Amino acid sequence: MKRIKDKKFVLNAAATFLICFLPMYMLLLFGPSEIFFANSADFGVVYGAFAGYMAGFAVAAAIIFTFILMIMPEKIRNILQALFFGFSLAGYIQIMFLNKDLDLMGVSPDGYQPELIRGRINLAIWLIILAASAILALKKKEIWKKVTAYASAFLLCIQAVALISLLLTAPDTAYHYEEGAYRLSGQEQYTVSANKNIIVIVLDFFSNQYLEPILTEYPDALEPFHDFTYYSNMDCTYFGTFPSLNHMLTGNPVDMQLSVSEWCEASWCSEKTTSFYDLLKKNDYVTNIYTSDTNMLCGLNDVQMLEGKVNNVVNEAQEMDIFYKLLFKTMTKMSCYRMFPDLAKPYVYTNIDEYEGIAEVRENKINHNNYDFYEGLMDNGLTKDKSSNYYIVQHLMGPHLFTTNETGEYDENSTLEKTGKGCFVIVEEYLNQLKELGVYDDSTIIITADHGEPRNSQVIFFMKEAGIQRDEMLTTDAPASFTDFLPTIAEAMGEDYTAYGQSVHDFSSGERRERTVWVRGYSDKFPSVGCYTGQKAGESNCYNGYTYTGGLDELLKQIDAGPSIVEPVVDSYF
Repeated sequence: MKRIKDKKFVLNAAATFLICFLPMYMLLLFGPSEIFFANSADFGVVYGAFAGYMAGFAVAAAIIFTFILMIMPEKIRNILQALFFGFSLAGYIQIMFLNKDLDLMGVSPDGYQPELIRGRINLAIWLIILAASAILALKKKEIWKKVTAYASAFLLCIQAVALISLLLTAPDTAYHYEEGAYRLSGQEQYTVSANKNIIVIVLDFFSNQYLEPILTEYPDALEPFHDFTYYSNMDCTYFGTFPSLNHMLTGNPVDMQLSVSEWCEASWCSEKTTSFYDLLKKNDYVTNIYTSDTNMLCGLNDVQMLEGKVNNVVNEAQEMDIFYKLLFKTMTKMSCYRMFPDLAKPYVYTNIDEYEGIAEVRENKINHNNYDFYEGLMDNGLTKDKSSNYYIVQHLMGPHLFTTNETGEYDENSTLEKTGKGCFVIVEEYLNQLKELGVYDDSTIIITADHGEPRNSQVIFFMKEAGIQRDEMLTTDAPASFTDFLPTIAEAMGEDYTAYGQSVHDFSSGERRERTVWVRGYSDKFPSVGCYTGQKAGESNCYNGYTYTGGLDELLKQIDAGPSIVEPVVDSYF
């Protein structure tokens, strides 16, 4: 009789452990693993940095919950086990079928904003599953105990097989740090020329439509830019840091018949781009580009591809600082965000700057976050170099995330208005330090964005030419475009720029010009494509081209009417 009781206890404990281990495995091991392998290039750490610990946490948590449940009265234990299983089942359904167009990598400035009706339907599905599981535990106790145990084992097996597949197909870089590699160095991020400077500050995701709410709250936000001309009708040509930043720096349109990596290589190695960077060298310009994600420029190609054009390309081992507490917290939050119902997702949304901070280069780091750049600017100050002229591109987070306050410091609960004002405070400090060094007057300075919103895709564009001084900022609605960016830089060098196109100065206020802005999209007319990394499905399979003549109003009308052109792509960056 005792053996029968002991055997029954062991079986109950084993079944309870399976039911408890399933959600722990999904949240703490399989979820983080799936997110990591699909985006390993973005994390800066290898799989072994967290997988063993997360697996240990999952087992330990399951053992603790099993122990707690086993000492409870049987009726309560059965209900709680049923709720554990219902939570796991609902989470599995959420991941497999309900996570439509989910932004896993935290690139939305507004975080996750669920549609109310969809969120309520989603929550109803969860409540039905949980309620049904609890009712069955009460009404069909013995049968449901077996069902939950076997179903938990089945779901564990499915996801264990999926994890093994991920482990076997992951690239070697997911497991091993590169001992030496080409990268962009931030060693001279706060160095400018004592002679001539062309400085471009790119504030990510800054639509020109953001200015109205910013200026409503902070009317003096643009006062520091009285020497500048504001181009209120600037077309960014492409939505997204990729491909826009690459297009700005190379002057080459996207070739949609090439893969992401093939186009990056073709673009940087083109005769036009090579000629432009040779022109910079001919005019004694050092070219330094400061962006934290070189995949935006190179795809899967080595950063060595930029050598000979960009001066801050270095080949040296990267000693990394890994913040393990942040690593575990972030991976768990991202996994919860993936698994939880829609209405709960905003509370576990993970911003891009959270996982970007997991691993940092110990020396010569490029400061990309607004507040990090500002802190470095205040701590180090700008220094000047007499040996050459400088062409500098500073790519900052801008209002891509609302995590900068109105004084330029970190605030995770900031707003668009405060972040925009903070960005202008940071730029103002940069300009003031240029003045203190005596190099401001002879500098050409552009303050812009790589892209705006998919709909409000026109961007801010402020430009001060060398030698210009004004009491008040000028504004023009000249129909400029990022297709004019490279020739504008060549013009600032004092060179004949016509081989590269037209400068922004070639267009007049009120002029009509046909332009096309391209926004990545998905069309059922074309086959789905993979992400350029080869580790997940691509989020888009085409570019929608919106052709318009005039200003933003005409662009918005065209967007409402639908794309003028739809072009399929070979693969997707995101």
